[in-house]
Amino acid sequence: MDAKPPRVQLVGLLPAIMTPCGPSCAAPFTHGTVSALQQEELAETPPALAANADRAHTIAEQLFRDFGDRIRLEVVGLDTPRGIWIGMRHRVAKGFAVVVDGKQVVRNPTDYGPVRTMVERAFESRRQPA
Repeated sequence: MDAKPPRVQLVGLLPAIMTPCGPSCAAPFTHGTVSALQQEELAETPPALAANADRAHTIAEQLFRDFGDRIRLEVVGLDTPRGIWIGMRHRVAKGFAVVVDGKQVVRNPTDYGPVRTMVERAFESRRQPA
């Protein structure tokens, strides 16, 4: 089996609360105010971003359930330099997409089936001789 697990990137316009250093990063420093920061951010998040976050969260949970630590899961905001590059490369505009190994992409997935199929294909390609 290949040493590197498939990389699954959840790419889109997402609220800062989903990024690795949103308000929850402040937890060790602000104690009780983190919850208030999270609630404030959620209240101010536009509906489209909230919908993207819900889909990303649901897909991430399903990926963890089915593949666990056999995959590398990354959340990439389109409003970051890396996100801009990935978005341009895979034609992700304002929506949400799942990119596997930088090659396969499902834009605006409405269900988990196509995402799971892509990840399974990534595992199959690793089993085939080079």
